[in-house]
Amino acid sequence: MSPQPSTFLPRLATAAARALSVSPRSYHPTHYPSPASAAPASSPHAFHKHLASVATHLPSLLAALSRARAARLPLPPATRALAATALLRHGRLPDALAHFSLLPDSDPAAPLPAPLCNSLLAALASSTGSLAHARKVLDRMLVGTVELDTVGFGVFVKAVGRKHDGLAEVLRLVDMVGCQGSRISRSVVAAMVVDGMCREGRIEDAWHALEELRSRGWKPDFVAYRIVAEEFRVAGRVEEEGRILKQKRKLGVAPRKSEYRECVLALVSNGLITEAKEMAEAFVLGDFPIDDDVLNVLVGSVSDIDVDGAAMFCKFMMGKGRFPSTDMLVHLCENLCKSKKGDKMWEIFMVLLEKGYCKNARDYHLVVSFLGKAGKVREAYDVLKEVKRKRLDPDVLSYNALMEALCRNDLLRPAKKLWDEMFTSGCSPNLHTYNILITKFTEMGESEEVQQLFDHMFQKGVAPDGATYTSFITMLCQKNKYEQALEIFRRSLMQDAEVASSVLSMFIPALCKQGNFKVALSVMCSVPSNVENLNSHVILLKNLTDIGEVEMALEHLKWIRSNCSSNFQNIMNELMASLSTSASLQHVTKLMQYLNSQRLVDDDNPWMKLIGDVYA
Repeated sequence: MSPQPSTFLPRLATAAARALSVSPRSYHPTHYPSPASAAPASSPHAFHKHLASVATHLPSLLAALSRARAARLPLPPATRALAATALLRHGRLPDALAHFSLLPDSDPAAPLPAPLCNSLLAALASSTGSLAHARKVLDRMLVGTVELDTVGFGVFVKAVGRKHDGLAEVLRLVDMVGCQGSRISRSVVAAMVVDGMCREGRIEDAWHALEELRSRGWKPDFVAYRIVAEEFRVAGRVEEEGRILKQKRKLGVAPRKSEYRECVLALVSNGLITEAKEMAEAFVLGDFPIDDDVLNVLVGSVSDIDVDGAAMFCKFMMGKGRFPSTDMLVHLCENLCKSKKGDKMWEIFMVLLEKGYCKNARDYHLVVSFLGKAGKVREAYDVLKEVKRKRLDPDVLSYNALMEALCRNDLLRPAKKLWDEMFTSGCSPNLHTYNILITKFTEMGESEEVQQLFDHMFQKGVAPDGATYTSFITMLCQKNKYEQALEIFRRSLMQDAEVASSVLSMFIPALCKQGNFKVALSVMCSVPSNVENLNSHVILLKNLTDIGEVEMALEHLKWIRSNCSSNFQNIMNELMASLSTSASLQHVTKLMQYLNSQRLVDDDNPWMKLIGDVYA
């Protein structure tokens, strides 16, 4: 991701200095995966090997470079290039440029690496406010006879062409490239240039660019002519549109699908998603052929920055009778949900359903679950009915997805109806089904409904988990139904010690919040030794101290000392640490004085010193 314009230039201006002077303290030791990966190697050759091994892990990469700077380890050009390449992949554009700037221009043994130069050129050209830095990289490439490629040069000249007076500069750059552009797809670059101009509303310049580029041998193809003609059509200038289309038929060349494919995939792999999207839009909107794998990549990557654009690529693909891959469809739907564009999602699903995308219950579950997440409950239910009509027997996952959506939208009557429908269709609810309903009914305070569901779970042999018990007990405590809450807690004790421990850690705070400390003390004294209870003891003791019930806290400490002697010191240590947040020093003082009298806390304890200082 490119840095924000407001902060990028100052960072870029100081990056070169930082590359040589950053202290090892600049990166916290916890960023290093291990001491070995953070330590500088003993020689430049060894360090290069080490840097290559950590290049894919940013914290390790930064730690290694920081330690090398601190040790003043000289880095040969190959290592500088490696560092710049790795940093660029991680989106650290200023740092990558800093290392690149330290590479020598004229070293026959270590010429500037073309892949790094082109990637850096494109990244700088696409970053707001960095075109001047991109131009410096291009100048170094031209002087060093570094071969340019389509992505590097194309993104740069497109950015130049978007400026108000960019056409003359574009043509000058085109003339300068000469033989260094043998790896450039000139037709693709021509399309990129006119697309950039049209996006700035400079359609006359774009038309002129077609003529000038063609005369220089850059051969604008049907894609480039179509881009310009379409902009004249949108502007209502039908006569000029017709003339450009006539030129297209007479002068244009058929687009090479393989070259556009290679460019789009390279743009995506370099993280230049906006540029990839803009190129693909020109190709797709012109109804030119494009491979499925490229469309899948676009659906997935573009949805992160422009969910509408990704949906357009998906619809184009489906219009050609092809389907996006499951992974890409899931990624698109996740972003549609985040963007609250359920209607657009439903449009895509309607086409998929119409064209026979869903072959089994799993495919239908994907549709139902995402419609539920997007709040399209009626549509999700209609899809579920279609599954039944096809006798595919929807699985419990689809029912759960719809149940969750109904409860989220407070549609409890349809949720109950769906519950009955599950049993009618022979689909048994699982733990998640019960938890969805129990959580919702506890929110509504419907204790009888929750009790019925809870009992039903045991009848069907479905074991509750910590979340089930927690939801139920919390509601019962809020309603002051402590006997019923105790009964539910006892069930957790009989079921599993680990589950009971997690329930206990919630039960005790809930009781304390309601002020029912006697029940809380009774619960803690009844917990078997195999149930982890340290934190619950500490929470109870801390709450008793906070409200001034120091005598009750002391009695409970005595009980712990007698009955849980092996855990007593750990509880004491945790209690001492928790008292720092107590609201009343007076209550803490009373507790500490008693503990001191029983020789459980000595005179050197920090609390005793603090109390002595305060009262002195």
